[in-house]
Amino acid sequence: MSNLCVIGAGRMGSLYGGLLAKNGLRVTLYDPWRQHIEAIRHNGLHLDGISGDLRIRIPATTEIAEIPPCDIAIVLSDTNGTAHAAEVARRVLIPSGFALTLQNGIGNVEILSNTIGANRVLAGLSYHSAALAGPGHITHTHAGPTYLGEITGKSTERLSNLVRIFEDSNFNSIPVDNITAHIWEKWVHNCAINAISAISGLRVGEISSTPAADELQSYVIEEALAVVKANGISLPEKNPAATIKAFCKVKFNKPSMLQHMEEGRPTEVDALNGAVVRAGQKLGIDTPYNRATTLMVKAREQYVRNVSRKTPIDYDALELQAKKTAQQGSAS
Repeated sequence: MSNLCVIGAGRMGSLYGGLLAKNGLRVTLYDPWRQHIEAIRHNGLHLDGISGDLRIRIPATTEIAEIPPCDIAIVLSDTNGTAHAAEVARRVLIPSGFALTLQNGIGNVEILSNTIGANRVLAGLSYHSAALAGPGHITHTHAGPTYLGEITGKSTERLSNLVRIFEDSNFNSIPVDNITAHIWEKWVHNCAINAISAISGLRVGEISSTPAADELQSYVIEEALAVVKANGISLPEKNPAATIKAFCKVKFNKPSMLQHMEEGRPTEVDALNGAVVRAGQKLGIDTPYNRATTLMVKAREQYVRNVSRKTPIDYDALELQAKKTAQQGSAS
């Protein structure tokens, strides 16, 4: 039996790791969030929602040295932690082992490949969603397919084994020969929803029913699709804009970026809308709506950090200091 580790055991990492462990696989969860890991170690992983109300005993650690040698490392850290996750994978994988990224955004495959070798990286994407109910407690909120594939597009024995492992754990696993195109398609999907939700506080379905947010979303999608086209990528979905709009009419979950914002955690906006901007700059494509959206997410992150401070900010003192500084500058 293979040894697996999940690197990044937050919402999605705990969901995947927990259900794989429930099916009898040897899985270790790794995450630097000590309170979450300690809760799992002492009480088991509490997973509820559409998967049922489960208490799953599963090894969990904040220490790389405690992860046993692994055949498969499933990377589900947020994109800000991909470089660290790649180093963890390098240290814990056996020579014949490989890493599978199920992360949002683009660029994760390249980071992993640079660290452990491109021939040891598989890619995928998940249309499941989960919410954090508390340390050690994850709520499964939506079930969808999990797409898996070799970067080369080839059909391999390890890909077939991976699909079987996921299928046996009640994940709807679909092997594809164009996984990169599927990743870019989900990237557009996330660009269209996550940042707007994080800025406004609106849930997915509320974006659709709020004219200003819906209009902004249309512009964001248009720019992202222009970048995709200029990169020569043909998405599996023939009309992704219509698919996204239809999705937003019926789903009322909180996207991960809104959850991160509410928790005061850094968001993944640089791997989503920020990536649209960077790609646009290289390709000569103007992306003003994605640029503005990225900047507003970062501004909102700063606001959340300010209001969550243990010691409130003394704005009167800040204003007084700013006036003194301005006066000194004009005097000189």
